[in-house]
Amino acid sequence: MRNWLVPGILILAVIASVATYQRLKEGPDLGGATVDWRLLGEMDYITGKGTPELEALNEKPVRIPGFMVPLEDEQRQVVEFLLVPSSQACIHVPAPPPNQMVYVKMKKGVPAMQGPIWVYGTFKLVTKKSMYGDASFEITGEAVEPYK
Repeated sequence: MRNWLVPGILILAVIASVATYQRLKEGPDLGGATVDWRLLGEMDYITGKGTPELEALNEKPVRIPGFMVPLEDEQRQVVEFLLVPSSQACIHVPAPPPNQMVYVKMKKGVPAMQGPIWVYGTFKLVTKKSMYGDASFEITGEAVEPYK
């Protein structure tokens, strides 16, 4: 029995390491509802009224896919940015409607990203103004990762 003790411990260590690697590879597990742009488009940005489904997400953790439009000159570590549904919607005139822009304020700076991303954080139904236009939503950001 002693002859199998050390190899058994090594096998368990390898299995635990592989499981940990798989969890880390999948990205942050911050929970929250996945919100898509069709749902955000249901917000009536003229009256400021959201659907019951949107209202239920207010002040809740979510994840939303999109493209980053930094609102700062510092391109290495971004704290504030707009999240938009497509790369063409970034900064063209006219700006996308407010229900197609999310103002994001990260708790910590993140690298500027060019491609599609996931943003994780606390969702709020609130109009935010920026130099690129109004946004009907705000996220207090916890994490950002490339879209997979």
